Amino acid sequence: MPRQGLNRRKVLEAALHVVDTEGLDDLTMRRLGQQLGVEAPSLYKHVNGKADILDGIIDLVYEEIDLGEAQGTFRDRVRTYAGSFRQALLRHPNVVQLLAMRPVTGATTIELVETALEELTNLGFDPQEGRRFLNVTVNFIIGHTLSQVGEQRASFEEVMAVRRQFDPVEYPNFANSLATAPVDHDGEFELGIDLIVDGIERNVASLAQA
Repeated sequence: MPRQGLNRRKVLEAALHVVDTEGLDDLTMRRLGQQLGVEAPSLYKHVNGKADILDGIIDLVYEEIDLGEAQGTFRDRVRTYAGSFRQALLRHPNVVQLLAMRPVTGATTIELVETALEELTNLGFDPQEGRRFLNVTVNFIIGHTLSQVGEQRASFEEVMAVRRQFDPVEYPNFANSLATAPVDHDGEFELGIDLIVDGIERNVASLAQA
């Protein structure tokens, strides 16, 4: 029986559910109609097509980012923002690749960008400079999470078995760098964020000396 009171948000939430449980490739208008108990053409009363749905899915995931109250130093706040962003992505691993491929367009996404740019302009950067630092940070978060999601789909032993096939005489540094335990994704993420903040703070110091 078709669901009553169908609206845009319910369509997007159903689409996100399909992506989470079945994968991005399985999201079609027909499959979404089945999920909602309606014929696919009726969905166009609420969305403009699949591209609109994909942008809406991204906005739903970004809604889960909890910035909380701005507490502590700039470094503390960046760690909070970045950590919450990463956790939202890890809750929806099938969406991470989508975020890497589509430009920022949704209202929720723009609100988050505005908040981040306010932090950066308060440090003395103009909006264009702030956007560059924001892009670097966001791309790191998405890229790191995408790598983690990819690694989780293959066992540590399987990956190491392939890597150990390379000649250690020909590739000594690579051989000596091979891990003896799975990657510490949390630790590497924190290191990456700290390196980015270090770079931002060096630029802030340069601005003060100019």
